[in-house]
Formats: sequence, C-alpha cells, structure tokens
Amino acid sequence: MFTMDEFIIAVFCCVDDLLEEITQGKPIRQKGFAPALADSEVITMEIVAEYQGIDTDQAIWRYFRRHWLAWFPGLGSRCAFG
Repeated sequence: MFTMDEFIIAVFCCVDDLLEEITQGKPIRQKGFAPALADSEVITMEIVAEYQGIDTDQAIWRYFRRHWLAWFPGLGSRCAFG
C-alpha cells in the first residue's frame, strides 16, 4: 500500500519518463510565456486528483495548494491554474 507521498512520487516519475519518451525532449508548448509548472507536474496533479475523485480545476488547485504546495511551488494563483 502506497502512502500519498509515495503515490505522487510514483505517478510523477512515470509521467515524467513517458512524457520524455513521447516528446523526445521537445517542448510541448512552442509559444507564450514559460509556465511555472512543468507539464509533468500538471499531468501528475490531474492524475492524482482523478484518483481521489477530485474533478474540477478549482478543487484540484485547492487540494494541491492546501496539502502539497511545497512539492509544487510553481502552483501560483487559482486564476493561473487550469
């Protein structure tokens, strides 16, 4: 049985490895400002939230802001997420 810490780490590692394999190191976003969160961080947050039954951007932001901000310091304000 995984703790939530271990689950988030495992999901992030899988996502980060798969994203690197799929994109071959090329950035997904070509234009605009540099994002505060990496694509692998955002995808990890979405997967973890879905696993927990959290299904709105606002609820996902609140959950990670409240519990995991130290792990996702680029989370920023609610209006910038989602």
